[in-house]
Parts: sequence; C-alpha cells; structure tokens
Amino acid sequence: MLKPRIFITIGLLLAGLSLFAVLETYEKKTNIEKEQASRVAISFFNSLSNGDSATAYKYVWSGENLNIRNAEIPQIYKDSKVLEVLKVRYDSAKNRPDYYQQFYKVISLTIKIKTVHADLAGNPAGTYIVFVTIVKKDPKSNWLVTELGSGA
Repeated sequence: MLKPRIFITIGLLLAGLSLFAVLETYEKKTNIEKEQASRVAISFFNSLSNGDSATAYKYVWSGENLNIRNAEIPQIYKDSKVLEVLKVRYDSAKNRPDYYQQFYKVISLTIKIKTVHADLAGNPAGTYIVFVTIVKKDPKSNWLVTELGSGA
C-alpha cells in the first residue's frame, strides 16, 4: 500500500519538474526574441541617426509601400538618440492591414527617443515616444520593421 503512494508522489514530482523546465525554457525563448526585436529597432534608429538610410532600410520589411520609406523619416531622426526601450510585447495581426496575416510573429515596441530636428509637419525637436512594429515572416527569418508611429 505504501509503495504505490511513493511511486505516485515521485511521478507527480517529476511531472512538476518537467513542467517547470518547459515553462522556464519558453520564458527564456520569449525574452531572447524580445531582445532581438529591440536590437533591430535600436539599430534601425541608430542608422537613421547617423544619416545612413540605406543601412536603416535593411531593417525594414520590403513587401509593401510603407510610410517608413518616405524622404521625411531620415531627416526627422538624423542625430537622434534612443533613450530607452519602454515596453516590448507580443502583438497579433488582428485588426491590422491584410499583409500582416502572413507574418509568423509580431512584436510591438514603445521607445523613448530624443530628436534634434523638427519634422515637416512642424513638430519641434524634443523627446518623443515612438511606437514600432517589428515582424518575423517565418521562424528562420530576421526581424524587420513595418510601422512607426509617434506621440509627444
């Protein structure tokens, strides 16, 4: 009578440890993906800051005519500085343009950035919050920027 209880207890402990290991691995993978997406966004802004739009556009998805590729973007972010990444979260393609349905993963970032040039709309230089959407087409592809949005 005592032996079955011991085996059940040991089995439950092993199952619990296995579940813990799986969850720990998943959390590590998620953090790595979020870190990679953050690095892509920071590299994109650093390239724009240095006036190297050709390198910056290597971090941009080329599948659609995106507003990121307009001539104003490199001017606005020239000499800018990324102050910090405020938030990184997984997002979904739901309620987004149709072309988002093809992506494997979508990550949204909120980044605090300091600009030194006014944009063409007349917004002054200063500290802004920029919302960046980063996507991955499939598990082996690179993270790419698809959207930029900002707020004061």
